[in-house]
Amino acid sequence: MPNDKTAHDSYRKLLYFFENKIKVHFKDFDDVFYNGIIIDLNEEKLSMILMERMKGTMPILLEFINPDSIRKMEERGK
Repeated sequence: MPNDKTAHDSYRKLLYFFENKIKVHFKDFDDVFYNGIIIDLNEEKLSMILMERMKGTMPILLEFINPDSIRKMEERGK
């Protein structure tokens, strides 16, 4: 059963990164982390498409994202 509250919380936080094309960093509830640019964010389906440099393009359901872990991705090695 989907957790709509978690999905909606994640959507609201990710919307800023999507609209401003800012790289985002977040974890799922299994502590697997993701970094990249959101190329599609769908409020109706509560899903997104993330473009990661290493893994490529991947669909992600927002209910599996820990909303407390969402933040701007810090660039390293510049």
